[in-house]
Amino acid sequence: MHNSGKAFLVAVFACLLSPHIANALEPPVPFTVFAASSLTDVLEEAIAAYHEEYTPGLVTLSVAGTGTLARQIEAGAPVDVFISADREWIDYLSDKGLIEGRTATHVASNRLVLITRSDTRLSGTLDERLLQLSESGRIAMGDPEAVPAGRYARTALQSLQIWTKLQGAIVPTHNVRMALALVLRGEVDGAIVYATDAALTPELTVQAVFLQGLHSPIRYWAVALGGAPWTAFDFISSLRSAKAAEIWETNGFLTP
Repeated sequence: MHNSGKAFLVAVFACLLSPHIANALEPPVPFTVFAASSLTDVLEEAIAAYHEEYTPGLVTLSVAGTGTLARQIEAGAPVDVFISADREWIDYLSDKGLIEGRTATHVASNRLVLITRSDTRLSGTLDERLLQLSESGRIAMGDPEAVPAGRYARTALQSLQIWTKLQGAIVPTHNVRMALALVLRGEVDGAIVYATDAALTPELTVQAVFLQGLHSPIRYWAVALGGAPWTAFDFISSLRSAKAAEIWETNGFLTP
């Protein structure tokens, strides 16, 4: 067989073996992304970069607390890509048979910080500063029962052995951005949020950074749902590209 004939057969077999390669020959298909609210700004940039390669308006982004989004997916919401702020909600949906958890891709990582208004005066170690805040006011953080940031925060406070002491001062929120907003409005005295969210609000002060050993690694996972178009898979792949890494890092995230 001539070399050209062999090359043709190889190409045919490749398309048969990899539906994504075959689908890539089709026109770009619009798709919807559900993502943790802490990813709002960085994903808007990543999507803009993705649109440069394809048709503007290809991606529809919806952001909210990870738990809220997972419940919406469970209820049948039309979505193609889910980006979770922790592995637990990925596993939850996988156990329900709604996604294939083993295909989830780790796209970025984050850190937890304690923030206050700039005129707040605290001193000492992280646990001492937290206790000072709890004595004089309230501390907002994601609801540990539904929000990954809240789970990370609760684990960290348990590791510091002050969770029980702080519980009366904790104000649970539906997502991290809401905790941030409560501090900005003066409705609470401080909040435990992601470092990337704190960086968006220069009028607030980072009082301390939580050591990563106090909680499990803060990792964001992206997964395509069943029936998603080839562009959804392609978009997830683009979030691990060199161009995306620059966007993640510029926004304060850590890349894999």
